[in-house]
Amino acid sequence: MKIKYILGAASLLTTMAGCDLDVTMYDGVMAEDLNPRNLVEVSQGSYRLLKNDGGLIDNGFYFWNYGADDVSWGGTSIDGAFKIYDYTRSLTDSRTEYTWELGYRTIGNCNLVIEMCKELGENLTDEQVVIMGENYYLRALCYFLLVNEFSQPYSNNPTQNPGIPLKLTSDPEDLPPTRGTVSEVYEQVVKDLKMASTYMTLPEGMDPKSNIYATKEAAQALLARVYLYMEKWDDAYVMADSVIKSGRFGLETGERFATYPQIIPENNKETIFAVRRTLDKDDAGYGRPGGLFIAIDNSGWEEVYPSSKYLELLELYHNDKDMPQDLRSRFIVKRYVEDGIDDYSVTGYPDKVYTDWTFAYSVKQGNTANYMYKQLSLTKENGKFVINPDEREGLKSIYIESEPYNLGTRYYVTASDGTKYIGRIEPRVYDAKTKRNKESQFLVYAINKCSYQEQTTHLWSPVISRLAEMYLIRAEVNAVKNNVQAALDDVNVLRRRAGIPEWTTSNMATAEAGQPKDINKIVEEERMLELAWEGHRRFDVFRKRQTMDRRYPGGHTWQAGDKFLEIPYNSPAVCSFIPKAQYDAYPYDLGQNP
Repeated sequence: MKIKYILGAASLLTTMAGCDLDVTMYDGVMAEDLNPRNLVEVSQGSYRLLKNDGGLIDNGFYFWNYGADDVSWGGTSIDGAFKIYDYTRSLTDSRTEYTWELGYRTIGNCNLVIEMCKELGENLTDEQVVIMGENYYLRALCYFLLVNEFSQPYSNNPTQNPGIPLKLTSDPEDLPPTRGTVSEVYEQVVKDLKMASTYMTLPEGMDPKSNIYATKEAAQALLARVYLYMEKWDDAYVMADSVIKSGRFGLETGERFATYPQIIPENNKETIFAVRRTLDKDDAGYGRPGGLFIAIDNSGWEEVYPSSKYLELLELYHNDKDMPQDLRSRFIVKRYVEDGIDDYSVTGYPDKVYTDWTFAYSVKQGNTANYMYKQLSLTKENGKFVINPDEREGLKSIYIESEPYNLGTRYYVTASDGTKYIGRIEPRVYDAKTKRNKESQFLVYAINKCSYQEQTTHLWSPVISRLAEMYLIRAEVNAVKNNVQAALDDVNVLRRRAGIPEWTTSNMATAEAGQPKDINKIVEEERMLELAWEGHRRFDVFRKRQTMDRRYPGGHTWQAGDKFLEIPYNSPAVCSFIPKAQYDAYPYDLGQNP
């Protein structure tokens, strides 16, 4: 579809008219019925378009998550998402095509709603004022997600690097002749979110909508994230603090947190805004994002796993059965050999006692760029893990060694040449070849964080903002300002929920393998643990001007070699190409990303 028409509202309405809008959630309006009396229905179309045919949210999910260092593909794939994962990118990938197209369709509908509201002028009701605010929020969300996918990060020369076209009217002939700079797009996002917050500030007696619709707090939560990316620390703090103190949200705990994705957003007190998918009307098949993470009832590929880097950070704390203590480990289902080749539990068996134990660690394969897993068989004697005699060759000790780290215990082995290999203690896990017909160098760790809403395969309502993120934003601002205790207080709220040791200014002094632990690193690692696979980690690395380090097992080096083993924040590869079909059809020269 040509971008001229995507950016306008006319064909958008035709597209809407051709969609099945007979749905319980986010219903739309037919083009021939378009008039101010149907403003509610037209606005519902904006929400519908976010998820229509996968929508911006589902298709963008792969970019936001697969290029991070908390994921690992258990081999290679012909799926277009693989080129996102290994950073080789494609001009014709359907996922980036739909991200761009459906993102701008949603923007077009938001523009139309905003214009309809403005035309009503003083005749706007309180409800219609809120609707206008919702569409300012949705437009800001789309621009924020699009500029972070198709442009360099804000941390890299934002006033000079090209962003994306800023289309702010519904007129299909009114097309921006150039891409706005990254800075200009961010400024528009901030402006829209401020407008959204103002218009969604409710008059006395008016009840807020549920968390499947944009609200004042949703606008403040997203604005807090935008300010964080812009390093406007005070503004980020104020917005995050406002959401926390609004009293509308609370942290889920215990089993409810461990099964967070299974709960519909309206019944989840931690969710600030989520794009609602419904049991009766929305696709819950393996083509949804969760399908690559986990197989449920023979639906799903289960070939994208948590990275060893993530698991080594998560599994520093163990219970009396030597199993991970952190409650967030429940979002991972390890495929243990003792559970059987045909077992595909969604949540695993937390109380089961296993007898076949291993030390799993990562090693580089010779002179290649590839990394692979190795497993050493273990027995436990007098509180120590003893390596099987047949597998000790080349190691200095017959025991798995350990050291205090991050208030927990880090396990490792030392090779004869002195090389230290950090790893984890766990029951024996299936290799990906045996379990999933992928590659034997990798181990199968399923992720259930994006599936099984209402106990239905891959039904899932993607969470845009939740309260935990607000605590982490507030913590990061305090860390940057060296308000150490205040930062620790917010981090500890989440660690207390997770059931792991809390930080103090005293135990920081030796937590980094005997060395002092930096407060900024504490907050960064907690963000990585808490917000895994929610679309944050990739952007967190690059906004901090860091290098994405992917020296761990996974298929990302099998075709690309070492080209993208480490990716600097200013590499051309950190953003997608503008989809070729959209680029070629645009009447002006947008300038392709290198």
